[in-house]
Amino acid sequence: MLALKRNLSLIASFLLLVAGASLQVSASPQYDLLKAVDDQDIQEVTNLLAQGVSPDTRRRSDRVPALLIAVDKSNLALVKLLLDYEANPDISDPDRGETALMRRAIAGDVTGVKLLLSYEADPNRADIGQETALIKAVRARKSRVVRVLLEAGADPNVQDFTGKTALEYAKLSRNRNVVRMLEEAGATY
Repeated sequence: MLALKRNLSLIASFLLLVAGASLQVSASPQYDLLKAVDDQDIQEVTNLLAQGVSPDTRRRSDRVPALLIAVDKSNLALVKLLLDYEANPDISDPDRGETALMRRAIAGDVTGVKLLLSYEADPNRADIGQETALIKAVRARKSRVVRVLLEAGADPNVQDFTGKTALEYAKLSRNRNVVRMLEEAGATY
């Protein structure tokens, strides 16, 4: 009896496909959310978040959260939507521990950095190499982002894994403008 039901189900599916109907099989609402974020489908993301799917959902393959997928696509509307549904602004990737704020700082995205800071992203959060968003911005020579991070309370004296501070990186790259900004913010070494 069970085999007959299974065969009838397969036949019905085949007939629907032949007739032109599409069978959309959903693995899970979490998968659907990640796919919608990856496709930058704001309407579908909104619908899924409204249904209660967690904005902190991570991909199974690499454990990257939805917020970082949106950040990597430089889609600030999608980032804001996820944050509006209470995505953790400090959620990080599992390999390097980079946050959305760090990635936008490296990119020099002042608007993205300000958005994340407005949702209380921690400017002093460090990755596995003990690099903060400020150190990353200095190393990437993004002086406008450096200014925004300092204004948000980023600590200019934090040392990375090698013992270097943002000021040391600025001096190594001979970036006098950033050196001056860091010293004015209280950087001492």
